[in-house]
Amino acid sequence: MKKCVPSFKDIWVWSPLLIFAILICMIHLTGLNAQLFLFFNKAHDLTGDRFWAIVTLFGDGLVAAVLLFPFLKKRPDIIWSVLIASLIYMIILHSLKRIMDVSRPAGALSADTFHVIGRRLTKYAFPSGHTTTIFTLVGVIAFTIRKNSVYVWGLIFAILVGFSRVAVGAHWPVDVLAGAMLGWIIAWLGVTLADRSHWGFSRTAQIIYGIILLICTIDLLFLYDTHYALADPAKWLIGGVCLVWGMIEFYKVLFRK
Repeated sequence: MKKCVPSFKDIWVWSPLLIFAILICMIHLTGLNAQLFLFFNKAHDLTGDRFWAIVTLFGDGLVAAVLLFPFLKKRPDIIWSVLIASLIYMIILHSLKRIMDVSRPAGALSADTFHVIGRRLTKYAFPSGHTTTIFTLVGVIAFTIRKNSVYVWGLIFAILVGFSRVAVGAHWPVDVLAGAMLGWIIAWLGVTLADRSHWGFSRTAQIIYGIILLICTIDLLFLYDTHYALADPAKWLIGGVCLVWGMIEFYKVLFRK
């Protein structure tokens, strides 16, 4: 199942990174990070809290893992690429968070100046983990499927999830842009490295993925607290659909259907 992965010269690889980098520089040079946060944090006035609680759910690491379950039989390359990318992601993301040690809005602004949906977090703002997660997931899918429509709609959805981190009051705009850059480049690295190892596409690997993803799905449904109570119905819907669909695909893997 070896794929032709995109080169870094591919416009879909470098152009989003360039746009995010330019936006980060513009915000940093103009000093508008806090002002933009306060402006975009008012998005709940138009949609209500539940909408953003549900959207931000897709940046949760466990939810992202569960969303891979339906890919088990037909696209183990996507799961393998995400697994490799996630290992890189965890090292870089958590190192950056502790090295930069940037306060979140709740740790730097007065509580009555902005709106928080969910937990009031105060530390380790840079970069946004939820944004990195969704851009990694979407990036891997886009770089493996390689269709312009997947790139466009995937990026739109990932940007919406990233924006939700400002809407729920958890991150500054620069955190989100940095998370988008990190997730996109890590996705490309994951696909590139996965393409060099056939083991991750094997039936043995699929069975291992199936066991792990089944455990993740059960955890999401019955044990896991996303800290966004308004999004619980969406959590159960995602978990339920992925459990049924994933188990069908797992059955096909086990019995070679």
